[in-house]
Amino acid sequence: QVAILAARSRLFVPARFRRFCADEQAAMTDGAGGTPEVSSDSEEDMFDVSNACASEASMVAVPPSSATLSGASGKFLKEEIQQWIHRTRAPLAPLGEVAPLSLRDAWASIEHGVVVVYDRPLSRMFNFLYDVLQFSSGRDKVCAFVQGFAKFASAALSEPLSEVHWMYRNIEDSLSDGRKVFRLFKEFREVYKVRRGLNRLAEGAAQEGFASIPAVCGFLDTLGHTASFLYFSFDNLLWAASVGLVRSKEMGTKNRGARTNGAVITWLGGVTKVKRRKNLASIWRLHFGFVANVLLLWRATHLCAAKCGGSFQGPDDPRLFHTLELLGMAANFRILLSKLGYAKMSHARLGLLAMLASACGIWSNWRKVVRKRCGTKSFTPPSTTPSPLVDSRRELAALFRQSSS
Repeated sequence: QVAILAARSRLFVPARFRRFCADEQAAMTDGAGGTPEVSSDSEEDMFDVSNACASEASMVAVPPSSATLSGASGKFLKEEIQQWIHRTRAPLAPLGEVAPLSLRDAWASIEHGVVVVYDRPLSRMFNFLYDVLQFSSGRDKVCAFVQGFAKFASAALSEPLSEVHWMYRNIEDSLSDGRKVFRLFKEFREVYKVRRGLNRLAEGAAQEGFASIPAVCGFLDTLGHTASFLYFSFDNLLWAASVGLVRSKEMGTKNRGARTNGAVITWLGGVTKVKRRKNLASIWRLHFGFVANVLLLWRATHLCAAKCGGSFQGPDDPRLFHTLELLGMAANFRILLSKLGYAKMSHARLGLLAMLASACGIWSNWRKVVRKRCGTKSFTPPSTTPSPLVDSRRELAALFRQSSS
């Protein structure tokens, strides 16, 4: 009866009281010659007996009973309940013994989350962008790619003279002006590169003769950087004219006092002549660079065939590098032909060629950063792991989500 009442009321009673009730019930059934004795050594068995009694009481119509928890059973029940209510809790452990373990588990969980969320799916993309943007030349190539896309989108992805069309044209013009900042004072770097080309010419001639590929490439390198010096000089002069440092007609709308060209722009034939000379210098440096890369590609093909049987050597394979350089130069050469008026192209095709040339430049810049080891680094996985308690909590949370779904 005590077990049936406990099951009906669903009281949370101590384990000792459940054992006592089971012993009392077994003693009463043995003394009355009733049902066989039921073992109640464990808490699980006691729950089974209570559930069985509750199920039998629900199936069989039992008349209302006026039995109460009196006598010895009621006395012991009262004492057990009072002891359980007024029990003394165990003192908490000192902070120095509990906090390090919990903090260590929390930090291990955070590290594990970073590895799962960032290192595995996202790290490659962000590391690539970080390496590409490490140098100013890489940032210039990224801006050139966006500028080429804006040129293409203004012609192919929008209606003519629509709001979206002018938005893309404004993006293109703004990036074109902003990229000039990356090319400021680059002509001084070309002076050193001209001297470096002469040194390569001398070393190649001393080692393999004047007719060798290293000597010819050194000579072409000198000519190419000489053309680059002229290109950057004209480009910086155009920037100075656009902001008013050099007097020109382009500042007529912004500064009403400067409606005529100054002495420098007049001596060079005007802003249009300066732009044409800049494009001519750029196309000549492409000529020299194209011939040099063809010779270097031919040399790299023979060296790789003799060294490793012609097998691919990964992303830093010199044949891949020179091939991408030639592809980017060919795209820029076609764009310059259109700018100079020799072979006009549509706005959309010019944008696609600009995107192709900038993508080749982004790849070359990224591999240069990786080879020099001045970009991102790989992080070691965390040495600490969450405790089994943390793992069990995660498993329980996963099971709860599965059951709820």
